[in-house]
Amino acid sequence: MTIEEFVKKNTGKKVDYDGVFGAQCVDLFRQYALDVLGIPEHTGSCATSGGAKDLYLDYNKMPLEKKYFSKITNKSFVPGDVLVWDESGTNKFGHVAIYLGSLNNDFIVFEQNGITQDGAKIALRSRERLLGGLRKK
Repeated sequence: MTIEEFVKKNTGKKVDYDGVFGAQCVDLFRQYALDVLGIPEHTGSCATSGGAKDLYLDYNKMPLEKKYFSKITNKSFVPGDVLVWDESGTNKFGHVAIYLGSLNNDFIVFEQNGITQDGAKIALRSRERLLGGLRKK
């Protein structure tokens, strides 16, 4: 499946990959990893906080992420990379989304929000609190 097909198939849908806590941003990432990147395994919960930010901050503690992804620190992203944001004042878990492109100083991403549970969508996301990204090896 291409990234375009994945976006078309899942737009507006609540993707709940693991059946726990409803449709979280990490669920969309895991489904993307399976459907588009062909990664059949996942670690389940994120390492320390159980949140998306751990995909980047705890990368070295996550053997399957290390097996399948390279950690990107230079912020030169290409469509299909996975972007990870740190926690905010209203979200202690951080956020993960699939990079589609850029518009001005923002990122165009495919994401879903576990707080609002409103399904997957294309959105603009700021660079504020961006930790970095993951790219399939």
